[in-house]
Amino acid sequence: MSRHAVLALALAFVLLPAFGAGDSGQDEQLIQQSDIPKDAPRFADYPAKPYAGANAAPDVSSDPRSSRYRTQLKNWAREKPNFAGHYILATWGCGTGCTEIAVIDAITGKVFHPPGARTNHIEDVDPEVLVEVRENERRADFGALRYRADSRLLILFGAPEGRADNQGISYFVWEDERLNRVRFVGKGPSLPMPRASSSNRAR
Repeated sequence: MSRHAVLALALAFVLLPAFGAGDSGQDEQLIQQSDIPKDAPRFADYPAKPYAGANAAPDVSSDPRSSRYRTQLKNWAREKPNFAGHYILATWGCGTGCTEIAVIDAITGKVFHPPGARTNHIEDVDPEVLVEVRENERRADFGALRYRADSRLLILFGAPEGRADNQGISYFVWEDERLNRVRFVGKGPSLPMPRASSSNRAR
């Protein structure tokens, strides 16, 4: 069985409650292929020149979060840049359906824990939208992140930081050493309509 098949099977168990419930509200929250906008940002819109030089050692002491995950970061820092030219987008597990995200500068060794996208949760993501993880490819995001070495665009399926209001498809662009969300397709739970106060009701 291929690595992708194993991941897909594992993810199916994570998503089973969403598929089995038959609740229309839950179905509305499921991120599906049809939710991807036809005019969505493209990788070619945000080009970057891939880096082929030597990798610097990661700085795992300047930030408490980096110190906590020093082993993961040191292992990831040996990989070839896979994002935004000379950066390494590093991922590792943080629980069921949860992925921790960090960005390592392969040239300087600086480590970033991007605010707003330090983690991603994928409990309500249709397996059909996940990218196939190639054999021997190092990643721990279940295929819920789309990125390339020659682009500054990161597409994220799920709920960044585990927040219900973040549930959907997020399009981030790496600029000024941070991830900026340039588009969002929300699939979170609908908020109840506020009840009209007595002063606003029609008389």
